[in-house]
Amino acid sequence: MKKYLFIAVAAVAISFTSCKNEAPAPVPEPETPEVELVSEDSLASFIEAADTTAISNFLTEAQAKIEELKSIDPVKAKEYLAKIQALLKENADKIKAFVGTGAVASLIDTVNNLPEIEVPDVTDAAAEAVEGAKEAAADAVDNAKEAVGDAAEAVKDAAADAVDNAKEAVENAKDAAADKAAEAVDAAADKVKGALGK
Repeated sequence: MKKYLFIAVAAVAISFTSCKNEAPAPVPEPETPEVELVSEDSLASFIEAADTTAISNFLTEAQAKIEELKSIDPVKAKEYLAKIQALLKENADKIKAFVGTGAVASLIDTVNNLPEIEVPDVTDAAAEAVEGAKEAAADAVDNAKEAVGDAAEAVKDAAADAVDNAKEAVENAKDAAADKAAEAVDAAADKVKGALGK
């Protein structure tokens, strides 16, 4: 029975030492929905054609798309707004010549004065995630080492118990053999006495 316990504890210790320190599987990035943007080249062609209705429609749609993009991809939203604002500023004199001071001019001013889109600093978040992963890996290694140490200690204890039990069994066997030998000597002596007594 002790032999089987020793083998079971040894198997547990070996299984702990064979565990690999593998990094957890990376978490897949969530898919971002695609926002269909109207090309800023269209705005350039509307300005060339002096088409106030097309410019108005383009800027209204562009504003909506920029708002939609802010929460999904702020970097792309910032780039898109910058391109549109650059086109409007480059062609400011040409636009003033045919737009005047109506609703389209007001819309152009609104787009030109949209605040710069804040892009969150992902380097800090990435650094924190890396640090967290390192700490988790270090904890896993420490836990594995502790488990291996505990298993090795259990194996040592089981081996010591087995040795003690074996010694005790040998001592018991010696004592039993000595008792049987003494009994045999006594029995032989009794026979000799019995034979002499006759």
